[in-house]
This record gives sequence, structure tokens and C-alpha cells, in this order.
Amino acid sequence: MQLWFWAAVAGMILAGVSNFGFKIAAKRGFDADTFTLYGGLTSIGVAGVGLVLLQPPSMHTGLLITVTLAAGGIAAQGGTLKVLALRYIDTTIFFPLFKLLSPLLAVLVGLIVFAERFTGSEWIGIALGLCIPLLLITKTEQGRQTHLWHGLLLVVVISATSAVAAALNKYVIDAGMSEWATLWYASWGILVGALLMMTLKLRQLPFATIWQQTSLALVQAAVFRSVLICLSLLCILYAYGHGGDLGIVQTIHSLYIVIPIVLSVILYNEHINTQKLIAVVLSIAALAFLG
Repeated sequence: MQLWFWAAVAGMILAGVSNFGFKIAAKRGFDADTFTLYGGLTSIGVAGVGLVLLQPPSMHTGLLITVTLAAGGIAAQGGTLKVLALRYIDTTIFFPLFKLLSPLLAVLVGLIVFAERFTGSEWIGIALGLCIPLLLITKTEQGRQTHLWHGLLLVVVISATSAVAAALNKYVIDAGMSEWATLWYASWGILVGALLMMTLKLRQLPFATIWQQTSLALVQAAVFRSVLICLSLLCILYAYGHGGDLGIVQTIHSLYIVIPIVLSVILYNEHINTQKLIAVVLSIAALAFLG
């Protein structure tokens, strides 16, 4: 198995743990925009340290910087909406649907925009990866959700933002921008996107609101999630730059859903059954085919 594959797997594991931070934010009632903003600040710090220490060779043009900032801004809106969606529906509903739609869109973008082509084994792995989320949803779930349709609508929007951000990140990596530079500019996009969203919602500068919503617990959760997601994104960007196709890498990345689900079952007593345990086993099978 090639190094890009293991980088994608590492990114998937880190993403699974970091995305549990969204569930913590939703359960504790943290302000979604403030949570995202502190995450952006942390990402800027992590990326800045990496750039100063490593000084990786990188392509910098106005177009690439703009595209990367846009990717970060789009990701920021997706992160904010994740917190809102998890207030409407359970983790065991949200993440399976999100990780069905997002990689499916990424596969389509890879085929159409990047002219990617997959082997028979890879198609089997992609099919398994896309079907596994459906195993995590049963008819009994609908009666357990308080605002199911609100949550489902948000899942569709978040999936689209995730696929677009992934495609933009692959574009700049293919064009020669380094992983650390991509993380740096994307982090600024996240910060600016979060501030812009808060300003539009409040119709005034949000700094007083940020101060009111800030707490030690919120900052700790945001920093925890952001450090892990930075490491995850670096792994994913490395996979893009060393032979990983958008569709394959995003399908591998989508398998992280089992991690926040297991953590939510353990810590928040969310629903679990045999069908969902089978999905965990099939996730490993999907990795075997994709590898």
C-alpha cells in the first residue's frame, strides 16, 4: 500500500476524533459561530508554526491564495452548520447521511473536473464506503428525532460545502501549493468566514457577542478539535499531493463516521444496534479494497 493511502487513513482517524468536538459543542450549548472562530484562530497558529519551522517550498499566486481562502470560508460555514444540525438530530443520523452525500459528490467532481479513473477494486471500495452509512439508519430513528427534517436539510447543505472545499483544496495542491501553506490560507478563510457570518447575523461587529459567548470550556473544546483537524487536513492534503485521487481519499475520509458514533454511544448513551456494529466491520473491508 502506498504512503498516500496511510496518510488518508491517518487523516480519517484524526477527523473522527476531532468531529466529536462538534457533538460536545452541541451538547454543551456552545455558540456555533464563536466555536468555529476559535477553531480558526487555533488553526492559524498551528499552520504558522509549521510554516516558520519547516519553510516548505510552495507555489503562491493570487488565484491559488483566493481559492484556498474560499475553501476555508466554505469550510467555516459547514462547521457552524454542523453544530446546529447536531441539535436537531442524533450523531447516528447526521454523520452517516453526511458521509454518504459528501464523498458521493466528491467522486462525481473527481470524475468530471479532475478526470479521475478508478480500478475495479477501487470501485468496490467506493461502493462499500458509500453504502455503509445507510446501515447506520433504521426506521426507529425517525421517531427518536425532534426536528428530523430541519436536520436532514442541513445535512444536504453541509455535504455540498464539504465536497466543494475538498475539491478546492485538491486543486491548489495539484497546482503546487504546499500542505502547510494551504492550511495557513484556509485557516484565515475559516476565521474571516466565521467573523463575516456573525456580522451578517448580528448586523453589527460581533466582538462584544464573542466576548459574551466565550468560556474556558468552549475555548478548550475548540482548540482540542482544531489541533486534531489541522493534523487531519495535513494528512489529507499530503494524500492529494502524493497520488491520492479526490474520490478515493474522500471515501476513505468518510469512514471516520464510526468514531464519533462510538464515542457518542459511550458518552451520551445514543442508540446502537447490531446493524451499526456490522457497518464498522464493513468499513474495514472498504479500506482493504481502497488500499
